[in-house]
Amino acid sequence: MSKIFSLVELEANTEVTDSGYMSGIPDREDVENSDLYKELLEDCGGNESIKVTVNSYTYGEGESEPADDEDLEYIRSQKNFTDRDEVDWLQSDSFTIYPEQTQGMSC
Repeated sequence: MSKIFSLVELEANTEVTDSGYMSGIPDREDVENSDLYKELLEDCGGNESIKVTVNSYTYGEGESEPADDEDLEYIRSQKNFTDRDEVDWLQSDSFTIYPEQTQGMSC
């Protein structure tokens, strides 16, 4: 079974940044509901926008499925995992989230 995962990078207009791995190919709603995003909101202070970059990958053989928590833990434990030969880039996406419009709170 091949596993699909994404490296999500967040950059607030206050230059606070964070990144982490998420299962599958997350969309805007998935990112907004993630711990990664919520932690950035807590840290960013006075923020009007958050730029999101999602780079999605697959590794392994066979039918694809989203990586589970165990898979993500393994990926996090490996240095430069996305640079390995057995990891294939799938796609990239980027968008901007305006926290005061989406969650009724300013960052």
